[in-house]
Amino acid sequence: MVTTVEETHRAARDGASIAIRVRGLTKRYTNGTLANDEIDLAVPEGTTLGLLGRNGAGKTTLARQITGELAPTSGRVHVHGIDVFAETMRARYLMGVVPQEAQPYDHLKPREHLALFGRLRGLGRGEAGRRADEMIALLGLGEHLGKTARMLSGGLKRKLLVGTALMGDPPILVLDEPTTGLDPHARREVWALLRALRGRGRTIIMTTHYMEEAEELCDEIALINGGRIYVQGTVESLRARCQNRFKATYEDGTNHASIAGGTSEAVLAEVRRLGIEEFALTKASLEDVYMELTAEALGA
Repeated sequence: MVTTVEETHRAARDGASIAIRVRGLTKRYTNGTLANDEIDLAVPEGTTLGLLGRNGAGKTTLARQITGELAPTSGRVHVHGIDVFAETMRARYLMGVVPQEAQPYDHLKPREHLALFGRLRGLGRGEAGRRADEMIALLGLGEHLGKTARMLSGGLKRKLLVGTALMGDPPILVLDEPTTGLDPHARREVWALLRALRGRGRTIIMTTHYMEEAEELCDEIALINGGRIYVQGTVESLRARCQNRFKATYEDGTNHASIAGGTSEAVLAEVRRLGIEEFALTKASLEDVYMELTAEALGA
């Protein structure tokens, strides 16, 4: 089995500032279900980390424990050095959270919605209004100020929710399945917003089922299997763990087919041996990497 110790503490050894540190985090529910099992995780400041895993792997449970919403059976979580469970309110002030099933208030317009959450974060009336105007510009909601939330598209609603999480300008943003249920166009609207947030020093943790989304938005990936972080690293470092790091795709009659291998030379040699004339040679996608490492984890 691949050890997670080297990956989870790599940033600490490199001297990077750690925004989120998880040690020995375990959650066993009263019915006996073990959702998280001795999780260790280190997220460097300014990093966007994607939590990937099949349904029931423990992604949402981990996210809810990081935010302090769900108490662990054992283990600790620190955000910027603050113990989430010993100083819950102080830690939560550092985090903006968008739960998977959250919805904006249907009867409020975007600016009203943002200003309300600014006030809830402790901002004065004037400051909340100024911050709401900044968010409207960032979110691209200027054309929709006269609409109530029920009139907004799915993508605009999710962007509005991200905006409410940002009203207190928290250094950490936790997103649970931020684009679930959105059509491709709406999903890319949210992607554009999250890309705009990268590079501003904010640390982002997001759970997702979409491999393309994780590859597009995340600096690092943590693969959860059986309630544990099986491996953590950049897409390139995860790809380097795989036996099949390159693939050639081609048409085989009416079907799509592919040839995978550890090197591009090996793949090309097999392509030539089979006499394939038209093909596309690429690195293995994150989905390919995920499938191989998941199979490895299950085997272990």
